[in-house]
Amino acid sequence: MRLQNDEGKAVAPVLTEKQPEDSEIILQASGIKRVFGRGGTAVTALSDIHLSVPRGAVVALKGRSGSGKTTLLNILSTLDDPTEGSVHFEGKEITGLSARARNELRRRDIGLVFQAYGLVPLMTALENVEFGLRIAGSSKAGREEAEWALERVGMKERMKHRPPELSGGEQQRVAVARAIVHKPKLLIADEPTAELDSRMGLQVIRLFRELVNGSGMTILLTTHDPDIMELVDHVIALEDGKIVSQTIKGSPVT
Repeated sequence: MRLQNDEGKAVAPVLTEKQPEDSEIILQASGIKRVFGRGGTAVTALSDIHLSVPRGAVVALKGRSGSGKTTLLNILSTLDDPTEGSVHFEGKEITGLSARARNELRRRDIGLVFQAYGLVPLMTALENVEFGLRIAGSSKAGREEAEWALERVGMKERMKHRPPELSGGEQQRVAVARAIVHKPKLLIADEPTAELDSRMGLQVIRLFRELVNGSGMTILLTTHDPDIMELVDHVIALEDGKIVSQTIKGSPVT
Protein backbone atom coordinates (compact mmCIF):
# COMPACT_ATOMS: atom_id res chain seq x y z
CA MET A 1 0.00 0.00 0.00
CA ARG A 2 1.28 3.48 -0.88
CA LEU A 3 0.71 6.39 1.44
CA GLN A 4 -0.48 9.83 0.40
CA ASN A 5 0.37 13.25 1.77
CA ASP A 6 -2.17 16.02 2.24
CA GLU A 7 -1.77 17.07 -1.41
CA GLY A 8 -2.78 13.64 -2.61
CA LYS A 9 0.70 12.71 -3.82
CA ALA A 10 1.94 9.18 -3.22
CA VAL A 11 4.48 8.77 -0.43
CA ALA A 12 6.27 5.43 -0.21
CA PRO A 13 7.48 4.24 3.20
CA VAL A 14 11.24 4.54 3.62
CA LEU A 15 12.67 1.11 4.40
CA THR A 16 16.23 0.16 5.22
CA GLU A 17 15.50 -3.46 6.17
CA LYS A 18 12.90 -6.09 5.33
CA GLN A 19 9.31 -5.65 6.44
CA PRO A 20 8.43 -7.88 9.44
CA GLU A 21 6.42 -11.05 8.91
CA ASP A 22 2.94 -11.32 10.42
CA SER A 23 4.29 -13.57 13.20
CA GLU A 24 6.67 -10.77 14.22
CA ILE A 25 3.87 -8.20 14.64
CA ILE A 26 2.67 -7.56 18.18
CA LEU A 27 0.23 -4.72 17.45
CA GLN A 28 -1.62 -3.94 14.23
CA ALA A 29 -4.14 -1.26 13.34
CA SER A 30 -6.28 -1.47 10.20
CA GLY A 31 -8.46 1.27 8.72
CA ILE A 32 -8.63 3.31 11.92
CA LYS A 33 -10.86 6.37 11.80
CA ARG A 34 -11.84 8.49 14.79
CA VAL A 35 -14.51 11.17 14.58
CA PHE A 36 -15.51 13.36 17.52
CA GLY A 37 -18.96 14.94 17.50
CA ARG A 38 -21.72 14.65 14.95
CA GLY A 39 -23.16 16.48 12.01
CA GLY A 40 -21.77 19.89 11.18
CA THR A 41 -19.62 19.98 14.33
CA ALA A 42 -17.94 16.60 13.70
CA VAL A 43 -14.13 16.63 13.75
CA THR A 44 -12.11 13.83 12.14
CA ALA A 45 -9.06 13.25 14.36
CA LEU A 46 -7.79 10.14 12.55
CA SER A 47 -8.41 8.84 9.06
CA ASP A 48 -7.46 5.55 7.32
CA ILE A 49 -4.69 4.60 9.74
CA HIS A 50 -2.85 1.37 8.91
CA LEU A 51 0.23 0.45 10.93
CA SER A 52 2.11 -2.55 12.27
CA VAL A 53 4.34 -2.52 15.36
CA PRO A 54 7.07 -5.20 15.20
CA ARG A 55 7.71 -7.27 18.30
CA GLY A 56 10.86 -6.30 20.21
CA ALA A 57 11.34 -2.81 18.72
CA VAL A 58 11.27 0.82 19.84
CA VAL A 59 8.75 2.64 17.64
CA ALA A 60 8.12 6.38 17.69
CA LEU A 61 5.05 8.29 16.54
CA LYS A 62 5.97 11.82 15.57
CA GLY A 63 3.89 14.81 14.59
CA ARG A 64 2.98 18.31 15.62
CA SER A 65 0.48 19.02 18.35
CA GLY A 66 -2.97 18.15 17.03
CA SER A 67 -1.68 15.60 14.52
CA GLY A 68 -3.56 12.77 16.26
CA LYS A 69 -0.74 11.03 18.15
CA THR A 70 -2.43 10.86 21.54
CA THR A 71 -5.78 9.91 20.03
CA LEU A 72 -4.10 7.04 18.21
CA LEU A 73 -2.30 5.86 21.36
CA ASN A 74 -5.60 5.87 23.26
CA ILE A 75 -7.14 3.62 20.62
CA LEU A 76 -4.14 1.29 20.42
CA SER A 77 -4.15 0.88 24.20
CA THR A 78 -7.95 0.23 24.28
CA LEU A 79 -8.63 3.39 26.29
CA ASP A 80 -10.80 4.60 23.40
CA ASP A 81 -12.71 3.01 20.52
CA PRO A 82 -12.24 3.92 16.88
CA THR A 83 -15.21 5.11 14.89
CA GLU A 84 -14.13 2.65 12.21
CA GLY A 85 -11.40 0.02 11.91
CA SER A 86 -9.82 -2.58 14.16
CA VAL A 87 -6.79 -3.17 16.39
CA HIS A 88 -5.16 -6.56 16.90
CA PHE A 89 -2.77 -7.46 19.73
CA GLU A 90 -0.76 -10.64 19.18
CA GLY A 91 -3.17 -11.58 16.41
CA LYS A 92 -6.35 -11.15 18.46
CA GLU A 93 -8.77 -8.28 17.92
CA ILE A 94 -9.01 -6.05 20.98
CA THR A 95 -11.35 -3.31 19.77
CA GLY A 96 -14.42 -5.37 20.66
CA LEU A 97 -13.35 -6.45 24.14
CA SER A 98 -15.47 -5.81 27.21
CA ALA A 99 -14.33 -3.21 29.72
CA ARG A 100 -13.25 -5.98 32.09
CA ALA A 101 -11.20 -7.74 29.39
CA ARG A 102 -9.54 -4.47 28.39
CA ASN A 103 -8.57 -3.75 31.97
CA GLU A 104 -7.13 -7.23 32.30
CA LEU A 105 -5.14 -6.79 29.09
CA ARG A 106 -3.62 -3.53 30.35
CA ARG A 107 -2.87 -4.99 33.77
CA ARG A 108 -1.16 -8.03 32.30
CA ASP A 109 0.38 -7.21 28.93
CA ILE A 110 0.38 -3.45 28.29
CA GLY A 111 2.12 -0.77 30.35
CA LEU A 112 1.03 2.87 29.97
CA VAL A 113 2.86 6.16 30.54
CA PHE A 114 0.63 9.22 30.28
CA GLN A 115 1.45 12.92 29.86
CA ALA A 116 -0.43 13.40 33.14
CA TYR A 117 1.65 11.37 35.57
CA GLY A 118 -1.29 10.02 37.60
CA LEU A 119 0.76 9.50 40.76
CA VAL A 120 -0.91 9.27 44.18
CA PRO A 121 0.25 12.43 46.06
CA LEU A 122 0.26 10.87 49.54
CA MET A 123 2.35 7.86 48.46
CA THR A 124 6.12 7.84 48.11
CA ALA A 125 7.67 7.08 44.74
CA LEU A 126 8.32 3.53 45.94
CA GLU A 127 4.75 3.10 47.16
CA ASN A 128 3.39 4.44 43.86
CA VAL A 129 5.35 1.85 41.91
CA GLU A 130 4.38 -0.93 44.33
CA PHE A 131 0.76 0.14 43.93
CA GLY A 132 1.12 -0.18 40.17
CA LEU A 133 2.39 -3.72 40.64
CA ARG A 134 -0.59 -4.62 42.82
CA ILE A 135 -2.99 -3.18 40.24
CA ALA A 136 -1.28 -5.37 37.64
CA GLY A 137 -2.30 -8.36 39.75
CA SER A 138 1.21 -9.54 40.55
CA SER A 139 1.49 -12.25 43.18
CA LYS A 140 4.98 -11.06 44.12
CA ALA A 141 5.67 -9.00 47.24
CA GLY A 142 6.47 -5.97 45.11
CA ARG A 143 9.16 -4.10 47.06
CA GLU A 144 12.15 -5.63 45.28
CA GLU A 145 10.59 -5.20 41.84
CA ALA A 146 9.59 -1.60 42.60
CA GLU A 147 13.12 -0.74 43.76
CA TRP A 148 14.52 -2.32 40.59
CA ALA A 149 12.22 -0.23 38.38
CA LEU A 150 13.03 3.03 40.21
CA GLU A 151 16.74 2.35 40.05
CA ARG A 152 16.45 1.73 36.30
CA VAL A 153 15.04 5.24 35.79
CA GLY A 154 17.61 6.95 38.04
CA MET A 155 15.34 7.44 41.06
CA LYS A 156 17.11 5.23 43.59
CA GLU A 157 17.98 8.18 45.85
CA ARG A 158 14.50 9.72 45.65
CA MET A 159 12.25 6.69 46.08
CA LYS A 160 11.08 7.74 49.56
CA HIS A 161 9.91 11.17 48.37
CA ARG A 162 6.28 11.94 47.58
CA PRO A 163 5.20 13.46 44.22
CA PRO A 164 4.85 17.06 45.59
CA GLU A 165 8.50 16.83 46.64
CA LEU A 166 9.63 15.80 43.15
CA SER A 167 10.21 17.85 40.00
CA GLY A 168 8.12 17.25 36.89
CA GLY A 169 10.93 15.24 35.34
CA GLU A 170 11.30 13.12 38.46
CA GLN A 171 7.57 12.42 38.53
CA GLN A 172 7.75 11.36 34.89
CA ARG A 173 10.51 8.89 35.74
CA VAL A 174 8.39 7.43 38.54
CA ALA A 175 5.53 7.06 36.06
CA VAL A 176 7.84 5.17 33.69
CA ALA A 177 8.99 2.92 36.56
CA ARG A 178 5.38 2.17 37.48
CA ALA A 179 4.61 1.24 33.86
CA ILE A 180 7.51 -1.20 33.49
CA VAL A 181 7.53 -2.81 36.94
CA HIS A 182 5.28 -5.71 35.86
CA LYS A 183 7.40 -6.17 32.71
CA PRO A 184 4.59 -5.88 30.15
CA LYS A 185 4.93 -7.19 26.60
CA LEU A 186 4.10 -3.73 25.20
CA LEU A 187 4.85 -0.33 26.72
CA ILE A 188 2.87 2.60 25.31
CA ALA A 189 4.24 5.99 26.33
CA ASP A 190 2.85 9.43 25.48
CA GLU A 191 5.77 11.90 25.39
CA PRO A 192 7.79 10.02 28.05
CA THR A 193 10.77 12.40 27.79
CA ALA A 194 8.87 15.70 27.44
CA GLU A 195 9.67 16.87 30.99
CA LEU A 196 13.23 15.54 31.03
CA ASP A 197 16.49 17.23 30.14
CA SER A 198 18.46 15.79 27.22
CA ARG A 199 20.70 13.67 29.46
CA MET A 200 17.83 12.05 31.35
CA GLY A 201 15.77 11.71 28.17
CA LEU A 202 18.61 9.73 26.63
CA GLN A 203 18.82 7.62 29.79
CA VAL A 204 15.13 6.74 29.48
CA ILE A 205 15.61 5.72 25.83
CA ARG A 206 18.62 3.62 26.87
CA LEU A 207 16.38 1.98 29.46
CA PHE A 208 13.78 1.27 26.79
CA ARG A 209 16.49 -0.28 24.62
CA GLU A 210 17.66 -2.48 27.50
CA LEU A 211 14.08 -3.63 28.11
CA VAL A 212 13.72 -4.49 24.43
CA ASN A 213 17.04 -6.30 24.22
CA GLY A 214 16.84 -8.00 27.61
CA SER A 215 13.20 -9.04 27.86
CA GLY A 216 11.79 -8.68 24.36
CA MET A 217 9.48 -5.84 25.42
CA THR A 218 8.08 -3.65 22.64
CA ILE A 219 7.99 0.13 23.08
CA LEU A 220 5.58 2.47 21.29
CA LEU A 221 6.04 6.15 22.16
CA THR A 222 5.23 9.62 20.94
CA THR A 223 7.83 12.35 20.83
CA HIS A 224 8.63 15.80 19.47
CA ASP A 225 12.36 15.38 20.15
CA PRO A 226 14.37 14.92 16.93
CA ASP A 227 17.30 13.49 18.91
CA ILE A 228 15.07 10.75 20.32
CA MET A 229 13.74 9.95 16.85
CA GLU A 230 17.31 9.29 15.72
CA LEU A 231 17.66 6.57 18.37
CA VAL A 232 14.58 4.42 17.80
CA ASP A 233 14.05 1.52 15.39
CA HIS A 234 11.01 2.82 13.54
CA VAL A 235 9.43 6.25 13.03
CA ILE A 236 5.81 6.77 11.99
CA ALA A 237 4.93 10.35 11.04
CA LEU A 238 1.40 11.75 11.36
CA GLU A 239 -0.04 14.94 9.91
CA ASP A 240 -3.65 16.01 10.34
CA GLY A 241 -4.71 12.57 11.50
CA LYS A 242 -3.05 10.66 8.65
CA ILE A 243 0.16 8.66 8.38
CA VAL A 244 2.41 10.37 5.85
CA SER A 245 5.55 8.24 6.21
CA GLN A 246 6.91 5.14 7.93
CA THR A 247 10.63 4.62 8.35
CA ILE A 248 12.45 1.49 9.50
CA LYS A 249 15.79 2.61 10.90
CA GLY A 250 17.49 0.42 13.47
CA SER A 251 19.76 3.08 14.96
CA PRO A 252 21.48 1.80 18.10
CA VAL A 253 21.72 3.76 21.36
CA THR A 254 25.33 4.03 22.57
